Amino acid sequence: MKFKSRKDWWLAIIIWGAMLFTLGSGAYALSDEPANLLEYVIIISLAIALPIFILWLWFTTFYRIDTDNLIIRFGPFRKIIPLDAITSVKKSTNPLSSPAWSLKRLEIRYGKYQSIFISPVNREEFVNILSKHCPHIKMEI
Repeated sequence: MKFKSRKDWWLAIIIWGAMLFTLGSGAYALSDEPANLLEYVIIISLAIALPIFILWLWFTTFYRIDTDNLIIRFGPFRKIIPLDAITSVKKSTNPLSSPAWSLKRLEIRYGKYQSIFISPVNREEFVNILSKHCPHIKMEI
């Protein structure tokens, strides 16, 4: 089953505002005065490529539970966690960098000392489905 990432409204304002500012700054820099080739390459890569990359992350973040794995997709990045490696799941608001666009998160602990934070739109449904696939998981919900 596939779960989209929850997106906080305040984070959306920050992300979209920063992208619009970056695009506007790049357009201004290109139109302000003539630049050499290196300056064009730097401005275009920062003002266009970076916002496109962030949009890719924004629109393609999801989590999928299949029969054997939890698959976390975050733009071009993909993390596959075997369900039998997951040891615990708990609610979290930890702001550490992760493939999550909300602070309403779940901390997934797996392996010996590894963890990752995710933010499925419906945390309760996600936890219920995950617990059906993995009855051995310690739920701290």
